[in-house]
Amino acid sequence: MVDADYHLDGNHLSNRNLDSAVELADVGKYGASGSGSAGSSSHTHEVQEPFAGAHNAKKYKVEWHEAEQGVLNDPLISDITGWLKHKKQSTKSEWSRHSWLDILGIFFPIVNWGRKYNIKQSLLTDLIAGISVGAMVVPQGMSYAKLAGLPNVYGLYGAFVPVMIYAALGSSPQLAVGPVAVTSLLLGSGLKDTITSAVQADPNNPADPAAQMEYNMAAIQVALLAGSLYTAVGLLKMGWITNFLSHSVICGFMTGASVIIALSQVKYIFGYSQYVIPATKTVKAKTVTFPRHDPIQEQLRDLLGHQWRPYFHWREFIMGGTFIVILLAMKHIGRRWPKYLGFFRAIGPITVAVLGIAITNIWHLQCPNSDKNKVCAHTIRVVGVIPKGLPHATVSWWNPPGGIPRVGKKFSYAIIICLIDLLESISIAKALALKNRYEIQPTQELRGLGVANLFGAAFNCYTTTGSFSRSAIMDASGAKSQVAGITSALVVMFVLLFLTPVFKNMPQNVQGAIVISAVIGLFNYSEWFFLWKVNKFDWIVFNAAWLGVMFAGVEKGLAIAIGLSVLIVLYKTGFPHLAVLGRLPGTTVYRNVNQYPEAEGVDGMLLVRIDSPIYFANVAPIRNALTKFQKRAEIQLSARARKLLYIVVDLSPVTDIDASAVHFLMEWVRNLKANNIQPVFANPCRQVVRLFEAASLPKIIGEEFISVRIHDAVTYCQELMAEGQDAFTRIDVASEGKESAEDHRREAHKLAGQTYIGPPV
Repeated sequence: MVDADYHLDGNHLSNRNLDSAVELADVGKYGASGSGSAGSSSHTHEVQEPFAGAHNAKKYKVEWHEAEQGVLNDPLISDITGWLKHKKQSTKSEWSRHSWLDILGIFFPIVNWGRKYNIKQSLLTDLIAGISVGAMVVPQGMSYAKLAGLPNVYGLYGAFVPVMIYAALGSSPQLAVGPVAVTSLLLGSGLKDTITSAVQADPNNPADPAAQMEYNMAAIQVALLAGSLYTAVGLLKMGWITNFLSHSVICGFMTGASVIIALSQVKYIFGYSQYVIPATKTVKAKTVTFPRHDPIQEQLRDLLGHQWRPYFHWREFIMGGTFIVILLAMKHIGRRWPKYLGFFRAIGPITVAVLGIAITNIWHLQCPNSDKNKVCAHTIRVVGVIPKGLPHATVSWWNPPGGIPRVGKKFSYAIIICLIDLLESISIAKALALKNRYEIQPTQELRGLGVANLFGAAFNCYTTTGSFSRSAIMDASGAKSQVAGITSALVVMFVLLFLTPVFKNMPQNVQGAIVISAVIGLFNYSEWFFLWKVNKFDWIVFNAAWLGVMFAGVEKGLAIAIGLSVLIVLYKTGFPHLAVLGRLPGTTVYRNVNQYPEAEGVDGMLLVRIDSPIYFANVAPIRNALTKFQKRAEIQLSARARKLLYIVVDLSPVTDIDASAVHFLMEWVRNLKANNIQPVFANPCRQVVRLFEAASLPKIIGEEFISVRIHDAVTYCQELMAEGQDAFTRIDVASEGKESAEDHRREAHKLAGQTYIGPPV
């Protein structure tokens, strides 16, 4: 048999051939012609002879083999054993063909592409791409760090350490790793619930340094947890979990998050970030801080309410608004003429940063944050002092204050961040791979991102992932490898070592303008119209995601969208589609009669297809649908003085069934046969056939009424009807106890007054 051949010579039978051969062996005995007999249901394994005495084995060994052979002969055990042997041999053969550098390159892709790197063709473009991304990420990273509620320098750290690690472990040549807006928003909106101290309005110059330190430590711990999840998902090859976040959920979440992020930065454009009311003789100095909210209605209430109108700063508004226009114009120019002016997109953030610093220094507009009692009504609020030097080790921060019980909320945020970042990064990497005609390794990609975040958590970096905007710049600049990523990291390192004092007087409205211009591209309004035309369910999920994020907050909005998406999945699987089939004229092809009006029904038969697995949750809807189709067919046939004799069920889409489904099918078969209607199953898969055999369903329905193809089943039933075999459907249910299907056939011929001459050929 097939399994025995596989055991004897596993090198010459591939997994694919094994699947096909075993499936034919399982299903083929229930052929349309009815040639299979009851005896054919047993498996004969030819491996017994070598065990049985070829080497003069001792008696107890033979007895053990005979006792255990029933277990070893089980088809599932045979498949598993054969697959393991074949996998072991193929793996050993595969590894023996590689050198130690090839094996090292599996875990460190830099070894593979580094050996093949063409300096003449790739170095110049990689350096240009790296410098472009580095110039973009310096002001952008600082802005994202502030969005996350962290000091600006954390954005520079995140654009340095993880980038270097990913360059060695990542599989995408053009993916730009670093701080991103959505992750920063998730941290900024969620970390406040994981600490006991108040969140500081200005992370660079906090009023309570101890409280800001607790917040910073929480961000590092979330990065550690997210990195561990990333790595675990990669090692266990569990990237499939992102399937639970549908395209509509992600697009809706990104759209809603873009609005929340943009509105959170408007306070810097209006000059609402923070002001100090000077002390008087009777009243102490008071710091007025703009509150931080997620829901859009609360943000608009503060932005447009009367409480903050007196603090509107027209200088900051003009400066910030002008910078937004400049950034959008440079982005448009870079996209409009990418061949000659594509670099405009990359240098936009650094351009407005330089302009802002120059304007502030020339006209001395800066309001020093260190002077808490200084009136800042006519000056520009600036970033302030940024620490100089490389990041220090933060491994000691990994142990949270309060011990393990305090990890719970941080772990939940780490899961959300990991899922969002994972899907975002992999989708970017796949898009770049498709555009540039190469393949990425998703498992290695996840491991690379995970280890990059673990190293980042060890050196003062919050969670990082692939960036849409910077990856686009990397690709447009002609990057050929992660040498571009290493170059951008070196640019950031140079800034950390020598240039951080330059950014001391960078206006905060510059950061707001950079963030707003970056997230405008995340507002995917075109997807709203696309989903409306394509799929209304996805359109509902998209709206639930972006409206939920906007009006209920980031976490609640995402939970609403995922929950609704899961409900839709349950609805689609709990109420599966069933179709009545007909034969296309002049063919042996059977299609849905609703989709193909020209499809013709078969006289005396009902042809039905079940378009999903059958399990406990959808048994009742399937039963109801089959009953409805049966009654409709009986009415239609009775109008022509005909009876319904056969119901043929196409099981080709049914990949699996459970115990509830087996009980339902057994009951359904018995009820039909009691009503003189013969059920027929066509094209069941191997898994379904095995469950049928375990439940003895072939004996109940008759093995000749299980066919490989629906056309075979229809032809066989037509032959029976042509012989006038209506008596086939009048066999009493009690006849199920007969030894084989042949007894059913003999009894049917006897009832019909005919002589049985054997199964038709």
